Parts: sequence; C-alpha cells; structure tokens
Amino acid sequence: MPVPVVLLLHTHMPYVRRNGDWPVGEEWILEAWAECYLPIWKLVEDLAAGKQPGRLALTLTPILWEQLDDPYLQDRLAGYLENKARQARNEVERMRGLGDDNRGDLARRFAEHYSRLLGAFEKRFRGRMAEVLREGTATGRVEVLASAATHALLPALSSEPQRRAQVAIGLESYRRVLGRDPEGFWLPECAYTPGLDELLSSFAPPLSYVVLDHTAVPEEGGIRPTWEPRLLGDTSLIALARDPLAHDLVWTERGYPAGGNYREYAKRDYDGYGFQYWRVTSPATPLDEKDVYRPENAVAQASEDASHFVENMRRRGEEIASSCRSRRGPTLILAAYDTELMGHWWLEGTLWLRHVLALLEDDAVLPGHIAGEARASKPRRLHVGMTAWNVDGTFSTWVNRETSELLEYVHLSEMEFGDALACMTCEALGEPPRERALLQAARELLILQASDWPFMVTRDQAAAYARDRASSHRARFNLLLEMALTGRMDEEKLAFLENTDNPFSWLTLDPWL
Repeated sequence: MPVPVVLLLHTHMPYVRRNGDWPVGEEWILEAWAECYLPIWKLVEDLAAGKQPGRLALTLTPILWEQLDDPYLQDRLAGYLENKARQARNEVERMRGLGDDNRGDLARRFAEHYSRLLGAFEKRFRGRMAEVLREGTATGRVEVLASAATHALLPALSSEPQRRAQVAIGLESYRRVLGRDPEGFWLPECAYTPGLDELLSSFAPPLSYVVLDHTAVPEEGGIRPTWEPRLLGDTSLIALARDPLAHDLVWTERGYPAGGNYREYAKRDYDGYGFQYWRVTSPATPLDEKDVYRPENAVAQASEDASHFVENMRRRGEEIASSCRSRRGPTLILAAYDTELMGHWWLEGTLWLRHVLALLEDDAVLPGHIAGEARASKPRRLHVGMTAWNVDGTFSTWVNRETSELLEYVHLSEMEFGDALACMTCEALGEPPRERALLQAARELLILQASDWPFMVTRDQAAAYARDRASSHRARFNLLLEMALTGRMDEEKLAFLENTDNPFSWLTLDPWL
C-alpha cells in the first residue's frame, strides 16, 4: 500500500480591517481573498460535491475568519473585484492604443476573471464561507484544523495564562464557525517548546494531534523519520511533522513556482493599474527582461509539475515503506504550505493542487485519520526541544534584536492586563462600562500578540507598517486599560475603538481568569 500523502494549507492573515489600506492594510486581505481564498473555497466546494478527487486539510485562523465574516470587508471585496474588472477593461483599450495585442489579450482575460470571481462571490460565497467548510467536512473530503486566536508565537508570550487564552479563544472560535470540536491544532509558525506540553494536553480531548516542523524530529542514522506519527512528549497528542522533500519541491527559490512559464509576481505595469503581464522566464532573468505571460503554457506546466510532484511522493513513499518494514503503525508524507502561496505568489498554484489531488486520488488522506490510526498502534514518544517553521528551526525570525521593542510592548501589556484583572474587584468587573473597556483592551492585546508584526520587521516586509501597528495597539491598550481601572470613560473613543478593532464580539474575560 502506498504511503498516504496529507495536503495541508495553512490559511492566515493578520488583522488589517480599518487599519490602513494600501500598499498594506485592507488591500492585503482583499488581494488574498480574490486570488487565494475564493479559488480554494471553490476547490472545497468541488471536493464536497464529488467533482474533484482527493482530500484536503486546511487551517483557518480565528483572526482571519473574523475578517472573512465581516460585512464591511465583504462589501469592500465586492467593490474591489468590480474595480479590478473595470481597470482591466480600461487596460484592454490602453493596449489597443499601444498596438500591444499580447498584453491586450491578457487584460481581456483579467477582466473576465475578476467578473467571474465577483459573480461567484455574490452567488455562492458571500456570508457562506463557513457553510462551505462545514459542507466539506461533512463529506469526509475536507478537514479543518484549529489554531490560536491571533496567530501568536506561543512560546514567546510571557505567561501561561496568555498562552492558554490564545488557545482557548481559538478553540471557541472553531466551534462557532464549524459547529463541532476540532481534532487537530496548528501551532502558529509550528513553534513549540517542551513547556507547551501541559497546556496542550489540557485541551485533549477534543484535540488529538498537532503539526510540527520537520526540525522537531531528531535524526536517526542520518535521517529524520518525519513520516512516523508519535506521541508528543508526555501528552496524549499525536505529533505529525512536515515532510522536507514536499517542502523543498515547492517552497524554495528553485521550487515549482519559479518555473519559467508561470506568471511573474514581482513585475507590475505601473504605467497602467499594476497588472502583471509577464512570466518568470527564469529566476535569473532581470525584471525588465521578462517575457510576456502565456496562460496556456502555464497551465501545461502546472500539469507537468503536479505529475513530477506525485512521482517524487511515490518514490519517497517507497523509501519510507522500505525503511519501516519492521515497525507497525501508519506512516504519512505531510505536505504543508501557506494558502496565500496558492494563487497570490503562485498564480497557478491552485491549478497545480487540483492536479496533485486528482493524481493521488485515495492516496490523499486527512491528518485526523492518520492520527487515529497512530494512536491505536501504540506509537513511540517524541521529545522535542525548540522547533519552528524557520530557516534554522529556532525562533530567530520573531525573537531578535530588531523585534525587541515589539516584544517589550507585548510583554508589558500582558503583565499590565494580568495586574488589572487581579486588582479589579468582582464588583468593578461587573460594571458594564469598565468591563467593556477591559474587553476591548483584551482585543487590542490579542492583536498585538500576533506573530506577523515581528516577522514583517525581521524580513523587512512593510516593517514600518508592522512597527506602527504594534505601537498603535499598545497605545490603544493603554488608553482602554486606564478607562477600565479608573472608571473614567471616554465613550466616544471607546466606541471608535470597538468599531475599528472588532474581532470576537462574543469575547469574555473567562479565558484569562
């Protein structure tokens, strides 16, 4: 029997609603929604209806869900898609004037594409994205994993109550969205230290497994047996580790997205509306020398690359099966990628994924199934030190000299929030205005804890925006905490912040108490 493959997409976006627009801010989530989320939800829909072979697992972080379910952002997406279609139609006329038939044809395709997306959103997905996921899970073709509330790097938080709140709020969000308890949990950034054992095990059940980076698995005879599900530390949770080959084939500079026929992400035509008319050509080709994109060639390459991927997974499976002849229990190849790769950075990624799932058919399995089989087989224990989905398996991308100020904001806010809870009497917490201010301070703290801000600073990707976001949420937190502690309310400011940063309308203080 071939070694099964788990295709897992991690779907996350930090909170950007009413916190800037362009080039980062709301434009960020609108692009991802149009280019990644709508195509992936269509794939989920097709899996549920039996129109697409295979099985797919994905995460949906609570803070992203809060934005996808937000009527204001839904209206913004409809306007965004309508505007993109209009811009593309204008581009057709501009290219006709330039005598550029190739780019004119691409502009026409872009216009049709955005019009189709708008139609699909209005007819099938507006206000129904959770329902589509529920339909997919009900058929057994889709599995959704839970995650922490705002994608905080859990080991970097200053206290157990803060880590517990992130997990508890994440699980409550999952229940509200999916109408059921989760089996699997995605640790943000796959970041883990042994200190998380007690916390995670306290949520098991319902949790039965977690996903770790391949660096979590120690070498045995010069190789890391990432294919072997094991019990995590001293817990009852099964640990599933990402496969390094599946990672390298896609998620490296020479991976499939670097294929010459694929759409070049980095080059945009700013003489018009910023559309991307060029192909990769080769990774070494300068941007000003890129060839014009040919969609039919990209479609063919996606099919070829999918075949190449599946062939490599089969070969990897044979090697795994050969090395596991003397042991009992299931094996797996876990191929995990960011959802935002599929369609945004790699326009043809969703098409590639469809081909992969079709080629794998029943060999594409869900992680919960593997975890259940593993538990029944009395697996070995995996004792893990520090690990994360990072170039060196450490937390260096999030915890370093450049991010020290951001982490200081987080830790000070966590300490002050804990002190406020401790010093405010039960009577004071029962006063609606003061509890309302404290709850909004909790929302600001949760947003501040997101791993995205230090990541952006370290990678120098909109670092100024990330620093500004951290600073602004710290300032909002301070103002709200003062209201809660003193009872001196600024109703206008409080209402403004509640409307600006509004995730988790159902939030209570219980996760921290």
